[in-house]
Parts: sequence; structure tokens; C-alpha cells
Amino acid sequence: MQSAPATGDGVIEGDGVITGDIGRTLAEMSFGCPPAVTRALFSALERGELGYIGENDVARLQTAVAEWLDTSYDWRPRSEEIRPVSDLVGGFRAVLTHFLPEGAPIIVPTPGYMPFTTMPNQMNRPVIEVPMIREGGAWRYDFAGIRRAFAAGARLLVLCNPHNPIGKVATPSELDEIEHIVAEHDGLVFSDEIHAPLILGAAPHQVYAARSARAAAHTITATSASKAFNIPGVKCGQLVFSNPDHLAHWQSIGHWYEHQTSVLGVVATEAAYSFGRPWLTETIDYLRQTVADTAATIEQSAEQTGLQIIRPDATYLLWIDLNDSGLLRAEQSAAQTVYDAAKLVVTDGAGCGVAGRGFIRFNAAIPHPHAREAMRRLERAAILTGAAR
Repeated sequence: MQSAPATGDGVIEGDGVITGDIGRTLAEMSFGCPPAVTRALFSALERGELGYIGENDVARLQTAVAEWLDTSYDWRPRSEEIRPVSDLVGGFRAVLTHFLPEGAPIIVPTPGYMPFTTMPNQMNRPVIEVPMIREGGAWRYDFAGIRRAFAAGARLLVLCNPHNPIGKVATPSELDEIEHIVAEHDGLVFSDEIHAPLILGAAPHQVYAARSARAAAHTITATSASKAFNIPGVKCGQLVFSNPDHLAHWQSIGHWYEHQTSVLGVVATEAAYSFGRPWLTETIDYLRQTVADTAATIEQSAEQTGLQIIRPDATYLLWIDLNDSGLLRAEQSAAQTVYDAAKLVVTDGAGCGVAGRGFIRFNAAIPHPHAREAMRRLERAAILTGAAR
């Protein structure tokens, strides 16, 4: 059987019909990036800025990131606390390697971003999955489960907020409880906040480490312009060390991780944060409408199809439950089944932990007509499957 592709852009024929595969497995948008970023990169290339990252580049990056965090979230870490890494995954690997003893378990609320559920096990940092709880039209953390995991020896909690893949934004009361539990067990938080600019609702993003001195002391924050401004390929993420001891340790071991950051990534990040906000605002408005319309399609036909969805509060990712749809096949992944039935390219939920089995992650950051057609295909496939039973 031929495997599903990683990307499908679809083709609009002369009669307006969209043919071909639709979707993408990676969390990136099909809208390009801000013109200011493109101009900055062209200028950098004309100047021949293709060397290794240097101290001046790091300083420029620190200034741009600090100003963005300040104006966006009222959080102003000191410039030296902001350290470059190639990307979120590289930063996560570095934190596991150097801030967590070998053999120490970590806690991942699931379904979780795929590297969070797989990479630690490969590094002898066992993952304790704590499934999120579906409650009505929302998700919530299983605090009792998180407590049990810490009591069982876990040393670090992965806080993905906004959450990939379910699009949840943690509430202030949830962040308060997480802070209390982590402090109670003298734990560490790896706070992945790279989707923070992509809030779809009215409630603003709250930086976990900015909530209190106690939270800051046990947190390493990951941030980046990569998701919001669609520049993951330039390889420029950041870790923010709000604990002075953590920062001192990083400065003794972090050189080669920082060295992997791209100079062009610094250029792109600086341009995105300095001049890209109008583009981001327009893009979020478009995403908000696309996500709302595609989610509504699933909701309106749920009784007929068995498909279920909880609307995301942030990101452009739709987490769709196929378990009651009749689409699933014992011998196939959910992603492969959806591709075979509807020619949709999606991420398989099983890669997000046991709680993700029977789910798919659909990337809605594609043209509105393509997203609408994708949901129609999924809807038709579920209806046909039900009629055949």
C-alpha cells in the first residue's frame, strides 16, 4: 500500500472543483511569510550574511525577542536570559540532556506534540502520559494524574500552551494549579509557548514564567517566531532561562546548541517581530474564519457522521475524533485511512500518545476553499462508510 504524502496543495480546476490531495502533516502555513521578512532576507543575502552566528547577531536577536515579549505579553526578561537554539525540538533535547538526570521520567499531558511523546524515551527519560480530560466543549488538565506522576518520580512537566495538537489555551486558574503542584514536588517546567501569537479567542496569552517568582524559578520557556510568522525553515528558536542558576548552567554547556542557530534565522526573526505584526493580525483573522467554518462543518453533521471536534482556542490545528465514525480500520493508522478514503493529508493522532488513538490532526492553515473542501470530503467518507455498514 502506498503511504500518504506529507503535503497536498490541491488544484482548483476551471469549474472551481478542487482535485488532488489536500493538507499537510507539518504545522506550517501555506500563506508565505510577511513581506518584511522576505525583504530582510534578500538584503542579508545581498550582503553575503551566510556565516556562523556571532555575538552581535545574538545581541540583535535578544533585543528583538525581548521587545516582542514585552509589548505582546508584558513580560520583559533580561536580554542575557534569552538564548538562541535551532528550534523547539533542539531546545527540548538540550534541556532533557543537561537539566534532567538520565532515567528521570517526564510528564506529558496527552495528546501531545509528537516529539514530546517519543524523543524522551529514546534518551532514557521515560514519558509518563497524563491524558487530558474532555469535558463538554472543552479540555482540562488531569491535576490528580499530574500529582501522581510527580509522586512516582517524574522531574519535569511539559507545558504546551497554547497546546499542540488540541489548540487549548490554559486558563489562569489552571496555570495557578500547575505552579502549585510543580513547586510542591520541586519539579521543573519546560514551557512550550511557540504558538502564543496564534490566539483565536479574546483571552490573551499568559506567559507561565511571568506569573510569579516561584514559576520563573522552575521554568525554562521555549519561544520562537517560527509558527506565527511561518518561518520554521530559517532555524531560529529561543530558550528563556528565568532562573539564574539555570542560565549559569546553560552558559557552561550551551555553546554548541546556540552555534546551530542560523544567522538568516536571526534576520527573519528580527524583521518579523519588528515589522510583521500587521501581517500577523490579518493572517489570524483569516485563520479564525477558516477554523470556525471547518469546525462548524464537522459539528453540523456530527449525528450523521460520528465525527467529533472541540474548537481550538488557538493555533490553526483541528483535532478530530474518528472513533465513532466507522472510518477506522484495525490494520491501518487513522491518517492512512483518511488519506485512502478522502485524499486528505493529516497527522496521525497515535503519534501524540495513547490518548490520540483514533484521532487526526488537520492543519487548517490553507486556503479557505481547500479547508472547506477537505471537511466535505471527510464528511462524505464518514457518511459513505456508515451507509455501507
